[in-house]
Amino acid sequence: MEFVKQLLCFSLVLLMSFGHVTLQTTDTATDMEELLATDEVTTADAATDLLATASMVTAYSATVTVKASLGLNEVFTSDLNDPTTSAYQTLETDFISTMDDVFQTAYGATYNKTVVEGFRAGSVYVDFRVVFNEAPVASDDYVEATTTALTDTLTAAISDGFGDFTVIAGSLVAATDLSVSSFSFAEAAADIDFDLNVDNIYTVSITLANGGGASLKSIAADGDSGNNNADNFAITFIVSDSNDLSDSTALTIESDADVSEATNMQAGIAVSSTLVLQDVYALVNVPKADCGLYKHLCVKVEGSTDSVFIDEDSTNDYKCIAAFANNDAEYLPCSGCMTRVSFIVLLLVPLVSYYLTL
Repeated sequence: MEFVKQLLCFSLVLLMSFGHVTLQTTDTATDMEELLATDEVTTADAATDLLATASMVTAYSATVTVKASLGLNEVFTSDLNDPTTSAYQTLETDFISTMDDVFQTAYGATYNKTVVEGFRAGSVYVDFRVVFNEAPVASDDYVEATTTALTDTLTAAISDGFGDFTVIAGSLVAATDLSVSSFSFAEAAADIDFDLNVDNIYTVSITLANGGGASLKSIAADGDSGNNNADNFAITFIVSDSNDLSDSTALTIESDADVSEATNMQAGIAVSSTLVLQDVYALVNVPKADCGLYKHLCVKVEGSTDSVFIDEDSTNDYKCIAAFANNDAEYLPCSGCMTRVSFIVLLLVPLVSYYLTL
């Protein structure tokens, strides 16, 4: 009887499996037949390829936004700082209309819209974002592929004539996403001395990442050979009572990093890659009376005044570690300083008492 039950169960599972197979689309079945018909492809290879294709289609169907900037040979006026002025709105409308013509022609319903985020001086630079209903090209890395498609399409349109605008040569820059992945001291936490009311200097390594759809250009690749020795990054160390530097109420003490011996300060970062800045010197000075107020040491990295990349998300440009009065402090605890002082005081008290009794 038990054997019959198991046989019936097996038959039911088998029927469900066949039912599941028949629910697959004709295209998928055809793809599998074509793959299996190829001598060089094994059944395992076919299954792997189909899974990869499914993943690609999921990515391809996602809404994608790419940020960029473009320089126009126009005269910049103060009105372009204010979105409520007619000058701003007229230029915004004309720019969006031109972008609509270019991208609707190239991608049809895949293209959604262009949004102007602002204008900057330098002739007139337009910061904008282009929204696609889905990625215009199928790729495992659809963000990078969409960014490439955008720049290629705009470059071709500019060459053929970009509406009524004259575009500054080489001014098209797609956005990157610079972030601070981590930072660490050259010395172990237990070996680091920290004193109040003085300039403490520490050697630090900082790991940066680029999560955007375009490569973060190096200084040498910006088209200006006159500044190839300039820094691509600006580094600031911040003592704070909060690990959220976007909090306007946070108490902070800021100091610029000494990058005179730092490595890779002129370098760029490829898409989905990292870059380590070594031998960065951090200067930390916390007033004795205020040490108990602060709980974090943070490092913030931005583009320098000479950099040409656009950082599409500034909320991840910093990293904080627990320090000072924080109970979880790994580095620079105030309690360590206070302990040394308290120990000295404990030693002095008996001596003072002894001499006072003489």
